[in-house]
Amino acid sequence: MIYEEYDTAVHLINRFYVPKDWTRYWSVDFGYVNPFVCQMWAEDPDGRLYLYREIYHTKRTVDQHAKDILDAVSKPDPDDPESVRARVWKEPKPRHIVCDHDAEGRAVLARDVGIGVRPANKTVTAGIQVVQKRLRKAGDGKPRIFIMRDAVVKRDQDLVDAKRPTCTAEEMVGYIWDEGVGKAPKDVPLKDNDHGMDAMRYLVASRDIMGRQVRFL
Repeated sequence: MIYEEYDTAVHLINRFYVPKDWTRYWSVDFGYVNPFVCQMWAEDPDGRLYLYREIYHTKRTVDQHAKDILDAVSKPDPDDPESVRARVWKEPKPRHIVCDHDAEGRAVLARDVGIGVRPANKTVTAGIQVVQKRLRKAGDGKPRIFIMRDAVVKRDQDLVDAKRPTCTAEEMVGYIWDEGVGKAPKDVPLKDNDHGMDAMRYLVASRDIMGRQVRFL
C-alpha cells in the first residue's frame, strides 16, 4: 500500500457545510474506457484540503462530463439558458483547474465549463511524497487532507458490476507499488485503478510543489 498513512477512521469524514469563503480547486484525470475523474476540493484557512465532490464515471465523453459538472455547481440563467458563462453558480468558482495532459480533453473541458485549465504537474515520486505528507497528522493532531464519504455524485453501475473502485476513497487502499520482475521496491505505482489517485496527486502537487506552501500547524 502506497499511502500507508491513510486511515478511514481519520481521513474519511462525514459531509459538512463548506463555507463559501473557502478556496475551491478542481483536478481532472481524463478517461473513457477507464474512469474520467473530476475532483472538487475546498481549502480551509489552515491549508487543509477536503474532497467534497467528484465525478467518477466511464464511457462518457468530455462534453457529457462537462454538463454533469456544471449541473452540480450551477444552474442556467433564466434570461440566457444556453449560455455557459451566464450560468448562476451555487458555490464559488475554482481558483484553478488542473488537468491531465490530454490537449483535446483540456480544450473541450475549458470551453464547455467556461473556465481556463492548466496542465498538471505529473511528477510521480515527488507528488506521492507530498500526498503522504498531507496524510500524516501535523502538530495540531490533524492531517492536511480529507475525503467526504459521499463525495461521488453518482456511482457508475458498470464499475459496481465489475467490482472495481467507484470513487477516489475506494482506490486508496488498493493503490500499491508495482513489484513486478525487474521493478525496484517502492519505486513505481501499479498502473491499475489509480485514476482518482492521479487526480489527487495533481491537485496536491499544484499546491505543495508548484504553488504556495501550506501552513503546517
